[in-house]
Amino acid sequence: MIPEVEQSIWVVVFYWLLMFPIAVMVLVRTTNFWADDGPGTVFEAVRTTLATGLVVFLTYDLSGYFFARLMQSPQLGIVFPVDYGYWDWIREPLCLKWQVLGFVPVIRYLPVLFALTAGSTLQIFWWKISFRQGLLAFVSQIALNVIAMTMLSFVFVFFIGMREGATASSAPTANNQRQSTAAERRDRDRSAQAASNASPGGLAGFQQRVRELGVRKGPFAGGIREKWESINQVFEPGYAFFQPITRYLPLFVQDFLNAGGWLFAGPSLAAFGWYGWRNRYRRSRSDLNNAQ
Repeated sequence: MIPEVEQSIWVVVFYWLLMFPIAVMVLVRTTNFWADDGPGTVFEAVRTTLATGLVVFLTYDLSGYFFARLMQSPQLGIVFPVDYGYWDWIREPLCLKWQVLGFVPVIRYLPVLFALTAGSTLQIFWWKISFRQGLLAFVSQIALNVIAMTMLSFVFVFFIGMREGATASSAPTANNQRQSTAAERRDRDRSAQAASNASPGGLAGFQQRVRELGVRKGPFAGGIREKWESINQVFEPGYAFFQPITRYLPLFVQDFLNAGGWLFAGPSLAAFGWYGWRNRYRRSRSDLNNAQ
């Protein structure tokens, strides 16, 4: 989720309340398209969406925690606190987990792969289809949901900007009076942040230790990352061209695309669309022949 939406817990709740029925509709439409099947009732559609989301999230989160544990290096001082468990991990922000798992290249994409496999497997059991069809159905659900999240984020940013602009224009005097107070508060926040950075705990401490050492001192990670970053710089003008659109995507999607994901996403989406069109065409021809 983008930072503009995360600024208030009520905005986040409202965002997901709007997003959930969209996800339900996406599940119904994609399963009807790929499997000629789907939830028969609204209750089944809601239950299936909730179950899919829960299984996919736990698969991603548990595997991410497992890999984060494996990446610990006592020799370099990169370790979790002794009493840090999964209950602490699950409450950490997703963006922080994503950054920590990026300590070793490619590792943070493995939980994504496991989550995709889990979601596709669920489609097999529910709709009695092959794994290939289940994968296509689930990937199409993710793609459509990300597009919906992007459009919804754009709407939220628009109205949040309008509200902030109206507040600023209606109360300029109050804003001027609060400037000194805001400056003092920022100074206090910086002091508190500096104090917390001195010895942070939990996942934040893990991440800070990684930053202090640098990935070049990490186990076998530096060379791979350095070489890829030198290659990826060639495509930065293209990333900048799409940035007005990608800035509304969830942060981990932005990071994936700007780290070279466009090279994979573009051909994949083209192949996905072509296969979907061919599959639909063949089924329509088959239905027409059966009708005759």
